[in-house]
Amino acid sequence: MTSKAQFSVVDYIVFAGMLLISAGIGVYHACAGGKQKSTREFLMADKSMQFLPVAVSVLASFFSASTLLGTPAEIYQFGTMYWISVFSAVLAPLTGALLFGPMFYRLKVVSVFEYLEIRFKSKAVRLFGAFIFLLRATLGMGIVLYGPSTALSAVTDIPVWAVIVSVGAVCTFYTTMGGMKAVIWTDVFQTLVMIAGMLAVFIQGCINFDGMSEVWRIANEGGRITFFDFNTDPHIRHTFWTLIIGIYFVWLPPYTVDQQMVQRFSSTKSLKHAKWALLLNIPGMFIIITLCSLTGLTLYAQYSQCDPLTIKDISNPNQLLPYFVLDILGHLQGLPGLFVSSLFSGALSSVSSMLNSLAAVTWEDFLKLKYSHIPDEKAAVVTKVLAGLYGCIGVGVAFLVKELGGTVLQASLTINGAIGAPLVGIFVLGCCFTSTNWIGALAGGISGLGIGVWLSVGAYLTEPLDFKLPTSIESCNITTNSSILISGIEELYGISYLWFTAIGILVTIVVGVIVSLLTGWSIIYLQGFLKGKIRHPFHQSCIGFRNEK
Repeated sequence: MTSKAQFSVVDYIVFAGMLLISAGIGVYHACAGGKQKSTREFLMADKSMQFLPVAVSVLASFFSASTLLGTPAEIYQFGTMYWISVFSAVLAPLTGALLFGPMFYRLKVVSVFEYLEIRFKSKAVRLFGAFIFLLRATLGMGIVLYGPSTALSAVTDIPVWAVIVSVGAVCTFYTTMGGMKAVIWTDVFQTLVMIAGMLAVFIQGCINFDGMSEVWRIANEGGRITFFDFNTDPHIRHTFWTLIIGIYFVWLPPYTVDQQMVQRFSSTKSLKHAKWALLLNIPGMFIIITLCSLTGLTLYAQYSQCDPLTIKDISNPNQLLPYFVLDILGHLQGLPGLFVSSLFSGALSSVSSMLNSLAAVTWEDFLKLKYSHIPDEKAAVVTKVLAGLYGCIGVGVAFLVKELGGTVLQASLTINGAIGAPLVGIFVLGCCFTSTNWIGALAGGISGLGIGVWLSVGAYLTEPLDFKLPTSIESCNITTNSSILISGIEELYGISYLWFTAIGILVTIVVGVIVSLLTGWSIIYLQGFLKGKIRHPFHQSCIGFRNEK
């Protein structure tokens, strides 16, 4: 392994250049156009965006450094089975493009939670949904900032805290200055950096082994090549069923009812552009997940006989990829810098979209209810201040995540799933169950959130199962492989984390329907709907989106 000192001056220049370009895009959009003086421009990009940059922005927001670091580490430790999840994951943007997205676009909402008040005639449901999003996004910022920060500290002498603070500051700056347009266009630039960095690592890794065929052979001998496990035991971390059914529900929240998605969807110039923006995420998801998975195989090929985790060269799986990069690319000045830039590009793109959306929800769903008389120009200033405050909060949460540790991929999927599940459940209750009322929606949402958080915390505290494949440090005469048996309540906590979202959505819907029935079935509303006198906004989405423009 090469030393940290080999992260050269050129590498630092490349990394700093990425940060400066990102900040420069924010400054440009702060001075161009309407200069971000209205909430429409700051939060919705003045509804002027083309589908291609929006498509790239959505992709970058949901495929952060957690994916770039976590997926190769996942393949290294658990094998290639995770890759088959791509076939189910791509159905989520399809669902968003054809069902939920058009509904929100037609309603012309800034905050997705405005729909909940329209549907259930209740501010309580709207505020509950908004609260869940604020919780999910602030935790998500911490995970996204922490992942690449610990990675950079593994290959340089820069401490984790300094990286978190500096990157958080840059991201907050350009988001606050340039609004949604800056977020989208920096996402485009950062996505190019992300892909370039990962491609450089993968290609060089294959060159070291004279091609992908040799990498595949080594991985196969090490038991890493496995795609299908049809075992129906829900405790098994990854099976065909968890990766095809469970992962679909995990990706549903971000691509259907997430504020970040809805804001970008609504920032396009037409519904046609909006739908294409999500549909283009399908090939994008496939490419990124596949590239990261193949990179994970090159990781294993490199360290199949000397596992850096076992010999304590690195402290956690999140550092595997940067360790590998400095090992094989350290002699090529600039390439380690490009790789680190790709990681932080993923982090910046995710955090910037979260900051803008957090500001939008806080203003639209909380402050505006009391201060609606404020002129729009002053409201735009308020949203900018909110974005700045949330940037500070995100940095603080990153330090909290640092203390918790764990793999960033599983942490990201678990948080998004457990907290995002009740949101999907509430929107499904509103869209597809005409008899549900606000009491049922609120009770279902609280139940879904409670069960999701309970399962996630329980699984984290007990860590009942370890499905890591064997690793070797043959030169030290040590081989490691471990598992822990579970019993009692731990059997519930031992359920695969990929089922948490599906369970949360199901609990929300079932409880919501039952409570609505117990608190009074709206016969008049039901009869009116059946006679065609009452049509729900989602109704058009279900029958093919009539009157599209």
